[in-house]
Amino acid sequence: MPQRLKPEIRAGIVAAAAAVFAEKGYTGARLSDIAAKADLSTGNIYKYFGGKDDLFNDVVTPPTAARLLRLLRARVRELGTMEDWPAADAQGSRRADALLSFWIEQRLAVLILLDGSDGTRYEHVRVLIAREMERLAVAWLRERQGPESLTPEMVFVIRQTFDHTVGMIAAILRHSGDADSIRRAFGLFWRYQLAGLQALFRS
Repeated sequence: MPQRLKPEIRAGIVAAAAAVFAEKGYTGARLSDIAAKADLSTGNIYKYFGGKDDLFNDVVTPPTAARLLRLLRARVRELGTMEDWPAADAQGSRRADALLSFWIEQRLAVLILLDGSDGTRYEHVRVLIAREMERLAVAWLRERQGPESLTPEMVFVIRQTFDHTVGMIAAILRHSGDADSIRRAFGLFWRYQLAGLQALFRS
């Protein structure tokens, strides 16, 4: 008689895998780590999943990655329609709030996408997000201030700024485990970042 698989055990394995992938990344995570986190034997994991790849694909899905990029793009595009960027935090921007709510809801999956997906089909996501923010910023500058504003120094600073932005998003999600602390941390970060970006782009 075939063994009955229990949904609650499967859910526990997925939750343990998400925590381990977020902590160690895909390449650093081992099935034995996930089994220990789930308080199971490694053999029990194989009853539910074919291996680490199967588990990772259950934790991080294409719709999650696509929604992350879509919400981030909408948030950055919205800034181009606003005059007072420092006010465009989660209190003053519906799209900023939607993005922040998604980061909170999918904290571990987003953290893995931004800082733990090396060796997977998602390893390009971190760079893709930074380059998308850079592309939108450059397009805004070219339209508002003309191509002469895009000096080599400006392009360099924009690229470095958004590379560090992605790192800060991951750092906040790693450091802050509950919704309130995540919101407070991003409130502080956006207060600093948005004022700085507005001053930079309008100089």
